[in-house]
Amino acid sequence: MPSPAPLAGVVVLDDTDLRGALCARLLADLGADVRRVRHADDDGSPADRFRNARKRPVAADQFGLTGIDIYVENHGPAAALDRDAIADTHPGLIHVALTDLGLTGERAHWHLEPLPALAASGGLHAAGFRHLPPTSLPGYLAHDCASVHGALGAAAAILERSRTGHGQRIEVSSQEAALGGLVPWTVIVPDYLDVNPFLPVEGTRSADGLYYVLPCADGYVRVVLTSGRDWDLFLELLGAPDELEGPEWKDLAHRGMNTPMIREVAARQLADRTRADLYAAAEPLGMPLGMVQTPLEYVAHPQTVARAPFVDGIASSVWNFSATPSPHLDASGGHHRRSFPAPSGAAASLPLAGIRVVEFGVAAVVPECVWMLSELGAEVIKIESTGKMDNLRFTGLGDPNKGFAFNTEARGRAGVTLDLTLEEGRRLARELCLAADVVAENNRGGMMAKLGLDHDQLRTEKPELIYAASQGYGRGGPMGDKKAYGPLNAAFAGIHLLWSHPDGPYPSGTAMNHPDHIAGKMLATAVLAALDHRQRTGEGQFVELSQAEAAVYLLGEQYLAAIESGIDPVNLGNRHPSQAPHGVYPADGDDAWIAIAIPDDDAWRRLEAACGWETDPSMATTEARLARVDEVDERLAAWTRDRDKNAAAADLQQAGVSAMPVMGPLDHLADPHLLSRAAFDEVEHPVGGTEHHIANPTRFSRTPTRTAGPAPCLGADTRRILAEWLGLDDAELDRLAETGALT
Repeated sequence: MPSPAPLAGVVVLDDTDLRGALCARLLADLGADVRRVRHADDDGSPADRFRNARKRPVAADQFGLTGIDIYVENHGPAAALDRDAIADTHPGLIHVALTDLGLTGERAHWHLEPLPALAASGGLHAAGFRHLPPTSLPGYLAHDCASVHGALGAAAAILERSRTGHGQRIEVSSQEAALGGLVPWTVIVPDYLDVNPFLPVEGTRSADGLYYVLPCADGYVRVVLTSGRDWDLFLELLGAPDELEGPEWKDLAHRGMNTPMIREVAARQLADRTRADLYAAAEPLGMPLGMVQTPLEYVAHPQTVARAPFVDGIASSVWNFSATPSPHLDASGGHHRRSFPAPSGAAASLPLAGIRVVEFGVAAVVPECVWMLSELGAEVIKIESTGKMDNLRFTGLGDPNKGFAFNTEARGRAGVTLDLTLEEGRRLARELCLAADVVAENNRGGMMAKLGLDHDQLRTEKPELIYAASQGYGRGGPMGDKKAYGPLNAAFAGIHLLWSHPDGPYPSGTAMNHPDHIAGKMLATAVLAALDHRQRTGEGQFVELSQAEAAVYLLGEQYLAAIESGIDPVNLGNRHPSQAPHGVYPADGDDAWIAIAIPDDDAWRRLEAACGWETDPSMATTEARLARVDEVDERLAAWTRDRDKNAAAADLQQAGVSAMPVMGPLDHLADPHLLSRAAFDEVEHPVGGTEHHIANPTRFSRTPTRTAGPAPCLGADTRRILAEWLGLDDAELDRLAETGALT
């Protein structure tokens, strides 16, 4: 019989509107008993029912904080909420403060609806076609990134409270969380222009970028061509067209400058082949290709049916735990109340001090998961080899230690090289796993089992081991062992048809690696909960996250509505089905934009006043504005077009209108608000030099964290780690080096 879910008996009070509701939903998925303070937007809509699943409602005038373990709110700095007094009165309380732009800084008092919040993050700036306005997707993505970090922080704070009895406040800015959860690579790009002068320093949107979305007989497919071998396989799939032959085409920069020709040739070669035919042809080649599906095609796909992530249309959980599964959606939360020690004089410490982690990660999901664990104090080692490096090292254009993407993803760990094709290399890797508390991997399904390093093969010797895995399509099912990357997962899940300009030439999705970056933090949250469970019971377990399901979970209301109606969601681009105006409007300057959202009639009246317009009774209601939305948008665009985006947003915010300049990486790096909040880390890489990164957006009032150091050079720490973890002496290390096992 499985154990109760990790946070069973922990009582949570959710006092957020829908922008922050996902935080407590995640805690409920981990088994917490969540009580929800009713808000005006708790209206029975799909968003309400998905985001507030597993919660019990309480009236706004009938709650208090006595008996509450975790309090989640998003009232912002201007609210009549004395957070210091709450901490004094309830010293054991874990208080999660979700914010739009933080509790401090010159923009802290600004209010951001979901569209302006995405504009603040950089995710909007990076999405869409260059000749069209930056393009949003429906939902609450920027705020959801903050919710994930809020849940992660709460899980870490539970470890601290279990040790010392102390609660604390956790502050998360949606701007910082979404910058890190959607476009973290943009921060480091200016530091690596000497390595690759073609890097997109301005982060300008490029539709699907180099992850091509290509038409075929019955829709579209998407390909990820990151290496010369991927390109060779792509040519084979296309039938080796003469126009794309030649060594120059293996160069990523050359392909980037000749994308129109690639698209033209591919469209011709694929015109009479279906998505399924192309997927079937690509799979045995090992070529990364994914089908672009609609949400309902995803729901009906055999992989989704086999994994059953929906219960009555609701995405039930983003994780699978082998020992502590999530409760049923209709569970009452009736476990015995969990007890914590009274606050003591024990000093705060890194919550994961003494925890050892072995990472077999590639690209983003698991590397970002263990980055979070490292900042919380874990000792992390990354195992790769000179023959099978993390694929992001190739962004160094020949120098594996100068890859800007790798050096972003792999901070805070030691680098170990082991040749896992050799028995000695596999033996050493196994011994390192058995010396660890956590093993994490996101390789192609089945690969770790072939190496003798999967969970079932390790738990017999170490049942207390926590093993975290994340495959693109999830383990099991007909696609459980298929190759995938973030853009392919999003295409498979139906995200492209929701995150693409409705007037664009094709459903581009984005050039971002969504959901990889935020999925890594989701996986880290589950690992923290599993560590908490092990601390209390001694029980280890297997924790699994599907990257496609993570993307779907963040848009759960769209899938719930589609399942219930049998109709795929309509792509509205930047518009909103029940708000007007709601869009991205031109500002003065090249590719300068401002995002504005008017959620109700009061906000419309404030907008009229801020723009200096006479009150128009014919536009007084949302229904009237929706009926004349083109006219409304044209009038607002005429007002914004000649104004500086920052000044216009400030003027509108001053009037109580939710607005935000659409920010790109150069805006972020020079932004006084972010700089005043120390939102960026500066580290010194031994080869790459000075680097800048988005800092950890989870801010603890008590628990210390550390700034993760630079990414490891290839194999730089191999001998030291084998000596420290396995006790090997120099003679044995020399012998192993001679066998080739340490390469």
